Amino acid sequence: MGIEASYRRINAAEWGRLQHLQEFYSTLDGFSRYEAYASIADSDEFRSSDRYVTIDKDWHALHVLLTGEISNPSAIQPAPPPLGNVVTGGTETLIDATYGKVRFLKPEEVREVADALSRITVQDLKARFDPIAFTAAQVYPNPRPGGWNIEELEPLLWVYPQLVGFFRDAAREGDVVLLSFD
Repeated sequence: MGIEASYRRINAAEWGRLQHLQEFYSTLDGFSRYEAYASIADSDEFRSSDRYVTIDKDWHALHVLLTGEISNPSAIQPAPPPLGNVVTGGTETLIDATYGKVRFLKPEEVREVADALSRITVQDLKARFDPIAFTAAQVYPNPRPGGWNIEELEPLLWVYPQLVGFFRDAAREGDVVLLSFD
């Protein structure tokens, strides 16, 4: 399976409800907090809407291409906003994801990310790609045999415009974006 990055955009009313439920469930176990989260932003219906996007296992490659911070995935560090917010940014919630906590970006952070992403094209990402450096750093998911090549990058290049549109729509609507590693 592997570690996959997912993004959900929720409106102000949903965000208020989620914050209220987090406070209510703060004394309970993680499962109960997750149930509160799932009731707002993790149903099958929500996942099939335009308010959800996943970049699957391409999160580390995207982080490297956007920020220039190349490292082994076990040593990945947050990078400065706004581009650092795309993968490793945001503020932790109390809600457990499979790996770490669900994080959120406030509407102003979402606008900054949307603006920054709108200036980076798929061609820009291709130009930044260094298969030798990616392979040497074991950029996740570290394809084998042979390591990274442009064909391994194609799924990310395909989903990138969707992610840009997702952030653009979230910024236009004033949404909060939830990020998680599952």
